[in-house]
Amino acid sequence: MSEAHGSLIKSPKQLIIMVFASFFVPLIIILLLMVFVNNGKRTDAAASAEQLIKPVAQLNFKDANPPAESNNAAPAAK
Repeated sequence: MSEAHGSLIKSPKQLIIMVFASFFVPLIIILLLMVFVNNGKRTDAAASAEQLIKPVAQLNFKDANPPAESNNAAPAAK
């Protein structure tokens, strides 16, 4: 039989390198993603919370019924 299922790690040095890489590579990726997200859209540091929330929290209500026509309006042409 052949050794088709051999181990990729052949020495203790390779094992130590893989253990450190499996810890530090995801950590570095997470840190780089945090820097990328935090450097995104910046707003004015002096802006108050009310100014930041206003576009989201503002509600505009409109009357769903059309405005009533007055009696003085000209009759529609037929």
